[in-house]
Amino acid sequence: MTTPALANEAQSLSPSAYVTLFQLDALALGGAVYAFTQSAAEGGPLVFGGVTYTPVDIEAEGFEWTGSGPLPRPKIRITNVNRAFSALVGAYGDLLGAQLTRIRTFRRFLDDQPDADPSAHFPLDIYRFDRKSVQNKVFVEWELAAAIDQQNRMLPGRQLLRDNCDRSYRRWTGSGFDYSQATCPYSGAACFNAFNEPTGNPAEDMCSQFLSGCRKRFGAEPLPFGGFPGVASVRGS
Repeated sequence: MTTPALANEAQSLSPSAYVTLFQLDALALGGAVYAFTQSAAEGGPLVFGGVTYTPVDIEAEGFEWTGSGPLPRPKIRITNVNRAFSALVGAYGDLLGAQLTRIRTFRRFLDDQPDADPSAHFPLDIYRFDRKSVQNKVFVEWELAAAIDQQNRMLPGRQLLRDNCDRSYRRWTGSGFDYSQATCPYSGAACFNAFNEPTGNPAEDMCSQFLSGCRKRFGAEPLPFGGFPGVASVRGS
């Protein structure tokens, strides 16, 4: 969801620096989530939504979507000078099947800025590592596939649930909220537990995934509820 602040910045005559962030999720392979960026703030890491992204030499291409033809299969090349990614490749089966999320925003919205806003990012690009195409002393290159570009994957890929929201809610890290994987746009200060009860402890902040939880946070209609309240069971007469 594109926020008004993001839209205004993108249309500005002098927008702040464009920033690209990546999260490599190897949890399904027994690894961890690794956060890195091809942009550097004064030579140091970038922090967005409470997540620290380490500067790494990266080249990425082919993410552009078109209205026709096959789904894009981007390529990403990551430096291998310090052998860090060789270690990951060796430990986790070339990282095949791991998920890569590309997050795009502007420097203005990073955590160290006056206008910091973890919800101000373009739609997430979510891919999986499909094939390792090159590995040498200089870099490792992978071909990526869109998350939906999988054998036997059927459309629609989303189940129509009447009473439950399937959006991903923000996560408390201990020092702030992580919005990097959130698809729910809520970024307010008020916190509620899973029973929709107000709480002053952000660690207890958890959405009930019901329409009532959405109303607690957003109040007036329309609500960004991820369920389909209008769907009803159809019975034969």
